[in-house]
Amino acid sequence: MAARCFPALALAATLAGCATTEMTTQWRDPNFTGGSLKGKRVLVVCQGRDDTMRRVCEDQWVARLGAQAVLATPSYSIPNFPPSGVANPDQLKAAAQTSGAVAIATMQLNPSGVVAVNQGASVGIGVGGGSGGGYSGGGFSFGGLGITLPVGGATATQGLGSSTTLVDAASNALVWSGNATTPASADVTGQVSALIQISVESIQKAGLI
Repeated sequence: MAARCFPALALAATLAGCATTEMTTQWRDPNFTGGSLKGKRVLVVCQGRDDTMRRVCEDQWVARLGAQAVLATPSYSIPNFPPSGVANPDQLKAAAQTSGAVAIATMQLNPSGVVAVNQGASVGIGVGGGSGGGYSGGGFSFGGLGITLPVGGATATQGLGSSTTLVDAASNALVWSGNATTPASADVTGQVSALIQISVESIQKAGLI
C-alpha cells in the first residue's frame, strides 16, 4: 500500500503566495504648494464591506499617520457622519471643520484579483499491482473503482484592492491619489494594514508627509 499527498490546485495558491502588496497607479498634483502634513490634522475616511472593516481601516490609518507625526481623526468619531463612510462633499467639509483637519484621506476597499482555492492535502491509496489511487475530487481514490471519500474542505481567499485620495480640506482640490492591491489572503485585517502602509509610504515619497 502506498500513501501520497497531493495539494489541490497548488499552482493557484503558490502564485497567490508569491504576489506582494503594490501600488498599481498613483498621481500627485504638481502645482500643490501646501507643504508637509507633519504636525497637522487629517480626517481619515474608509469605505469597506461593513462598519467593522471601516473602523479597523480608520484606526490603522490613525496609527500609521501618527507614526509620521501626523494627527489623524477617524470619521466614525465624528457625530452624525454617515455610518457607511460614504459622504458627500458638504458632509466631508463639515467633518473636516469639526475635527480641525486640513486634509481628508479617503480609502475605498474592494475585493480584487482571482480567487485562490486551496483544498489542502489528500491521501491516495492504491491496491493491486502498486498502481495507486491518485487524488480525485478531494478524497480517497480506491483502486480503479473510482470510489471517493471527502477529506477536509476547500478554502477560498481573494485579494483586496484600495483606491485612496488625499484632498485639501479648504479648497476641496485633489492633491494625491493612488491605487494598490494585495495578494489573496484569509487575513483581511493584514491586507488592510498592508494597503494602508504602502499608501502612506507613497504619500510620504510624494513629499506630502
